[in-house]
Amino acid sequence: MRTPRASYEFLLEVYRKFNEHNGFLLSAGVAFFAFFSLFPLLIFMGIALGFVLEDEATRDQILDFVFRNFPVGASLVEGTIRALIANRSSAGFIALIALLWSGTNLFGSLALGLNDVYEVKETRNLAKLKLVSVGVYFIIIALFLISFAAVSVASVFRDEVLSLVFPHTVVVFAWTIISVALAFVSTLLLFLIVYWLVPNVKLSFKDVWVGALVAGLTWQVANYLFALYLNAFARTGYGLVYGSLATIVLLLFWMYISAVLLLIGAEVNVLYKRRIVGGVKVFEPRKVG
Repeated sequence: MRTPRASYEFLLEVYRKFNEHNGFLLSAGVAFFAFFSLFPLLIFMGIALGFVLEDEATRDQILDFVFRNFPVGASLVEGTIRALIANRSSAGFIALIALLWSGTNLFGSLALGLNDVYEVKETRNLAKLKLVSVGVYFIIIALFLISFAAVSVASVFRDEVLSLVFPHTVVVFAWTIISVALAFVSTLLLFLIVYWLVPNVKLSFKDVWVGALVAGLTWQVANYLFALYLNAFARTGYGLVYGSLATIVLLLFWMYISAVLLLIGAEVNVLYKRRIVGGVKVFEPRKVG
């Protein structure tokens, strides 16, 4: 059992290694490409939902859940996404092209950052990198769609079962818990997939679950605190400085915070493997072939 002092020294070492690997600078690069990936991703998934779900009420409920889990920036694309769903044409193809371009660049920046964390060189050729990046990106999209489906099923359960058995206040409380749980599970799976597939190191889920759990929990807490900060101070202060660009600046800032937490989670994985599990001093890159 780890003592508080040992835990403190572990966290201090995580931060030291994060600084040593230029984590703040790498996080800025990840945030930049994540910003360009976000809007095509939301638009593409919104159009996909439009094809899959004909029931407008259910579709709106899922989209509301998505936008509620973005602390800032949803208003920039919410109207566009809803308009594209209502008028589907070549927009889906354009969004897909933009998604593939931005997604492969995001994968490259993530791979660069995570390779630095694991202190390995990139040995995968360009073609393989592109294929892996596209595969990871569509796994992430599938994960989001599955989480949306889970929200839909849970909402039906709420309306058809809970509302008939329990008082309204109990249903509201239960739905809040379910929404938070679904959001956390989706976030946790997202971190697991990124840590498992993106770095040029052969890893198993048992090698990445600790960092994914740390990153997932801290991201959820940071999400809540950032929303409080946004409502209390940020909009007015940033609006005075950046004017109409304030929302974009805040969204980029949130992307940066998320990238920092992601790389810190990876540092936790590395240090946990070396210090707690033991037996690993140097990580080997994946075999080419």
